Amino acid sequence: MPSTPPSNANRGFSLVELLVATTVMSAVLAAAGVFFVAARTTITDQILRIETLQGLRAAMDEMVRDLRLGGACLPMVGDFVTIDATNSGTDRIFTRTGLVRPNETCVSTTLASPVNASATSMTVANASGFTPNMRIYLWDSNATSGEVLNITTVNASTNVLGKTTTLTCPHEGGCNTPAYNTGAAVYAVDERYYYVDTTSNPSLPVLMLGVNGATATPFAFGIENLQIQYELNRNCDTSNGCDVVDLPANDTEWSLVNQIYLTLSARSRTVTSSGQYYRVSRTVSAKPRNLLQ
Repeated sequence: MPSTPPSNANRGFSLVELLVATTVMSAVLAAAGVFFVAARTTITDQILRIETLQGLRAAMDEMVRDLRLGGACLPMVGDFVTIDATNSGTDRIFTRTGLVRPNETCVSTTLASPVNASATSMTVANASGFTPNMRIYLWDSNATSGEVLNITTVNASTNVLGKTTTLTCPHEGGCNTPAYNTGAAVYAVDERYYYVDTTSNPSLPVLMLGVNGATATPFAFGIENLQIQYELNRNCDTSNGCDVVDLPANDTEWSLVNQIYLTLSARSRTVTSSGQYYRVSRTVSAKPRNLLQ
């Protein structure tokens, strides 16, 4: 019997049809690949921008909080200033805040007896709230002077604070008299300082934080510069504002500081698709509690 040729419905694709379909599919996949690569690059760049901005904001929020609290529970007279700083390629700033008890009262007391410069302990009226290795500010109102040091031990039953630091002698009589007299104030202090380290790992600068005299540790990666200016309560008028300096020249100028301007510059941890780091800078102001007397 003669064979019956297959109908069109049962025929397969011709070679030409397969080539056309393959070409069209390849073009579609190529276009989709380009789209996905571009989308991935855009997303990666956006993630770097978000990370950089978040790191900058977190660093600024923490610094502003510490600076605004500066001076809480601490004396507002004498030579004590809650802020200290250096001005260099990238600035460094210190801030001091008094600590509080759970009932929100300030952790402070007074000397119950005079203390000589080389004494290894101090008897206070009340050692409640003080802990070993705590930072304190010892201040004699009669001499309008004081100093910051760490206590080493606390005996709550005898109200004795141990120390190893040799004290200065703020009185006119020098060390021939007690370094601090009965009634001198003792304040528990939280002391912090910030600076940018660009040398330990040049490929990834970092904002460093030191607490209570301890070695500074990394706080926020990607912060590559810190610049600080100080507004003084001097020569103020409605049109030009007040004097602004890069660093107060002396204690007198420090006592005139009314506001601090922080400028932080951050960069992304890696380069973007353009081959450049994403960089951003922000400036914010902070007004410490009791700089201006």
